[in-house]
Amino acid sequence: MTNHPLIVSYFTPGTAYETRAARLKASVDRLGLESRIEPRAAKGSWVENCAQKAIFVKEVRERERRPILWVDADAIIRRPLLELVDCSADLALVKRNGWHFSGGQIFFAHTAGADTVIDIWCRYCEKFPHIYDQVSLGYAWWDTALTPNPPTVQWLNEAILQIEERRLLNRLSRKLFSKAAILHKQESRQSRELQTVPEKEPFRSKHLPDWWKGAARKNQPFPISRDQRLELGLG
Repeated sequence: MTNHPLIVSYFTPGTAYETRAARLKASVDRLGLESRIEPRAAKGSWVENCAQKAIFVKEVRERERRPILWVDADAIIRRPLLELVDCSADLALVKRNGWHFSGGQIFFAHTAGADTVIDIWCRYCEKFPHIYDQVSLGYAWWDTALTPNPPTVQWLNEAILQIEERRLLNRLSRKLFSKAAILHKQESRQSRELQTVPEKEPFRSKHLPDWWKGAARKNQPFPISRDQRLELGLG
């Protein structure tokens, strides 16, 4: 489809994500869309594997020099994302419940504004790999929103995505009636349980303090103190 963003993702070879990534690729091919879905070596833990996302996104954008749509490897594309065709924003994503940054699908334009977000996101992921990548993305958005020329953001309707239900009847019902463009399988429910390598306690979205959530809901970031940084797992 003309002007549809390039769909990009990676997977860790020898894990369930490799099979999931093949299904993602098949779903993209069925729609006649372009993709770059590549292997990446595993790190010490599931959360560290996910922290590679920012670096991968940066590498692919530098190589492809075009707008991209990151999609988690354990998802499938059910329809073209018409919402993103000719998108004029630097960044487009979903904030679930108004504050929870969804890292499963993120649009980055081929712009300087998107470059700025990705560079800061990469720095957070490299320095704090125990922080979930979607949380680090939220931190990058927060930081860039305070700059003199903040990147533009298109907040996507949450209905664009669907998280697969665990119960079979609920899962079948949602598949039949949902108009979501992206279906997330959430392989992490199983994969994290199989980890044998100890890791630093992950910092997740649920750990974000209420003051951060409130500001994110209003799209009103503000300069934060050292103590507040510690509350964000940035010690």
